[in-house]
Amino acid sequence: MHIPIGQKGRIIEGEDVGCYVKVIDDAEATGGFLILTSKSADMSSVHDSWVIDKEALAQYFDESGWVIEWLSTSTGH
Repeated sequence: MHIPIGQKGRIIEGEDVGCYVKVIDDAEATGGFLILTSKSADMSSVHDSWVIDKEALAQYFDESGWVIEWLSTSTGH
């Protein structure tokens, strides 16, 4: 499973359908990845989760049952 880092996507299947997600590489601060989810496309109010590495990131996505529509980086939506 390819999970783009720093790119916003919309959850179209699984938990949190209709919400937006973005993964941030937080290696410098925590050594892992932040997973941000928001009900709004502008990500103005987010819930965050943290995982230790890419393997844990893929497992998090699998357990959530997420199918993501990754959005264009040029438009942001």
